[in-house]
Amino acid sequence: MIIKLAILVIILYIVIGLVLLIFRRSAMRNFLRLTLILFGIGVFAGIGTYIYVFHKPARNIVKEKPEYVMNAQDLLGQFTNAEDSSYAKYGDKVIQVTGPVADVAIKSNTASIMLLDAMSGINCAFDSISVVQHKDELDKIQVGQNITLKGKCDGYDMIMGVVLTRCVLLNDSN
Repeated sequence: MIIKLAILVIILYIVIGLVLLIFRRSAMRNFLRLTLILFGIGVFAGIGTYIYVFHKPARNIVKEKPEYVMNAQDLLGQFTNAEDSSYAKYGDKVIQVTGPVADVAIKSNTASIMLLDAMSGINCAFDSISVVQHKDELDKIQVGQNITLKGKCDGYDMIMGVVLTRCVLLNDSN
């Protein structure tokens, strides 16, 4: 993709260069030269933005060390009592949480586990790749069982509770 964009930019420079050779008047040449320079800057800025936004590597939650290790009740209590300050502290951070399972919803390539309360506890969503790779371990999880997992904290939702995404199951101890 980047090679195609680079070839396109080179072709455009050649075409504009030929236009500059054809029009030898200095006013026209200066105008086209300025246009060429501004266009080149715009193209390179656009390519850089595209690469930065669409090709940055995803976070690897499996390899990231959790910034906070806590039980599910403490995490839910902090968000319930002070949502704004809790989000400032935990938002977009990897958190390791231990707590009892209240609900399990596992399908072929999606999984969601609720800790503490099925309605407004801690909602732990798993990526499809993680679900496929660890389907056997996830199928063994039962309601009431204590589990430890880690995921990225996305904040608090009045309906879903505390939301952790990209979760990874660390153990399935009883």
